[in-house]
Amino acid sequence: MQRLGRNDPCHCGSGLKYKKCCLNKDEKGNVTRLTPPNPKTPADIINTELTWANELHKIIAMYFFSQTIGLYETEEIDNVILMWNDYANEVVPITKKIGVYPAALEYVLCQIYGYENTQSSLAEKYEVSVGTLSQRANQILSFLDEHLPQLPGSPDPTVSVASHSKSRFVMEQEMQRLHALLGEQNFETIEDANVFLQQQLNQKPAGRKSVTKLEQAAEILSVAWDEPNPQQRTKLAQDALLLDPNSVDAYNILAECASSTPKDMAYYYKQGMLVGEKHLGEAFFAENKGYFWGYLPTRPYMRAKKGYAEACAELGNMPEAIKHYRELLELNPNDNQGVRDLLLSAYIETLEWSNAATLIKRFDGEGSATFNYSRILVEYGMNGQSSKLATLIKKATAHNPYVPAYLHGKKRLPREMPEFMGYGDDREAIVYAHLNRHLWMVRPELLRLFPAGR
Repeated sequence: MQRLGRNDPCHCGSGLKYKKCCLNKDEKGNVTRLTPPNPKTPADIINTELTWANELHKIIAMYFFSQTIGLYETEEIDNVILMWNDYANEVVPITKKIGVYPAALEYVLCQIYGYENTQSSLAEKYEVSVGTLSQRANQILSFLDEHLPQLPGSPDPTVSVASHSKSRFVMEQEMQRLHALLGEQNFETIEDANVFLQQQLNQKPAGRKSVTKLEQAAEILSVAWDEPNPQQRTKLAQDALLLDPNSVDAYNILAECASSTPKDMAYYYKQGMLVGEKHLGEAFFAENKGYFWGYLPTRPYMRAKKGYAEACAELGNMPEAIKHYRELLELNPNDNQGVRDLLLSAYIETLEWSNAATLIKRFDGEGSATFNYSRILVEYGMNGQSSKLATLIKKATAHNPYVPAYLHGKKRLPREMPEFMGYGDDREAIVYAHLNRHLWMVRPELLRLFPAGR
C-alpha cells in the first residue's frame, strides 16, 4: 500500500484531486490516506480511466451512474459507461436536457441485459419525453450494432427499439454544489461517497432552501439558463447581478440575450471575464494553469473568455481574439471548449502560417474536418501549389466527402447549425462550412483542385 498522493483522485469519489478536496481536513485530523485496494467503481472509471472530448458527456456518465447504481450489476453499468464513452467521443452528441441521454442509456442497458423496464417509466424517472428517449436510444443502439462488439453478458447483440429538465449549465451548478458538500464529508469508503452522491441527486430541488445571496443568485441563474424568452432571461440575469455582482454567468447571459451588436456582446463578456479573474485571483491562475477546466468554478470564466474572443473576431480584432484563444489553451491544454478550431481559423485568417502549422503539429492526431481541410489551406499558404496538396486533399475528402459541395455552393447551407454532429458526416460538413467557407472563397484557385463533392 502507498499513501494517497496530493494529485491523486480524492478517496471520497468527488472527482477532484485530493489536494483540492479532503487533504486539509485529513491533515487537521492527522489522518493518512492510503491508495484504496478496492476494485474500481464506475465513478473511478469515469473520472480517472476515460478521456472525454466534452465535459458534459462526463457529467452525463456520472448522472447515469448515480441513477443506476444498486439497480443493476456493477459490471453491466461499467460496460454501458464504456460504450457511452466510445459513442460520445465518436458522435459528439449535443443536448440541452441533461436527463435525455442518462434515460436512453438506462433503457439501452435494460434492452441489452434483459431487464423489464418501459420507456414510459424511464421517461418519467428522468423527466424527459418518451419520443426523445426513444430517438436517442435508437441512435445509441444503431451505433452499438455498427461499431462495437457485443457487450459481455448481453443476450442478443442485435437488439433494436423502435420535457422538462435541466440545461447543462444548471447541471454544472448542481455538480459544484455536490463537490462542495462532498468536501465537507469524511467518507471511509468510496461506496459511502457514492451513496451520498445518489441521495443528493435524488433530492428534489424544491426541498433545498437558499440562505445566502450567492445561493439565491445561483438559483435565479438556474432558472435563467432554461428560460426561452430572451427578455425574461435578461431580467433574471440582472436580478442575479444585484445579489451577486461577481456572477460571471450573469454577464454571459447578458452577452447572449441583451446584446444587439458584437460590440455589446464583447462588452458583457469582457465584464464577466474581468470579474472572474478578480474572483479567482492571480495565485489561483498560477497554481492551476493547465488544469482549469477540471475545476468546475472556473467554467463561467472560461465561457466568458471564449465568448469575448469570438466577439473580438467578429469585430475584426483578430490579434485580441488570438491572444485569448491562446491563453485558453494554456489554461486548458485538453481544450474541452474546442478553442483549437477557432484559433486555427484565426491564424489562417491573419496569414500566420507558421503559427497555424505549429498548432496543427501540436494536435497532430486531430482528425476533424476543421483540421483536415485547414491542413490544405496552411500548406497552400506556406508553399503554394506543392505536390503535398493532392495527398492532403485526398485525406480530407476521405474523412468528410460532404464538405466540398458546401464550399463550392453546390449545396445550400442551412441557416441553423445542427443539434449534433458526427465525425465525417453531413452535419460536420455544415458546421465546418458555416465557420470557414470565407477562407476558401478568397482562394478560388485552391478550391478548384478538388471536386464539388456529394
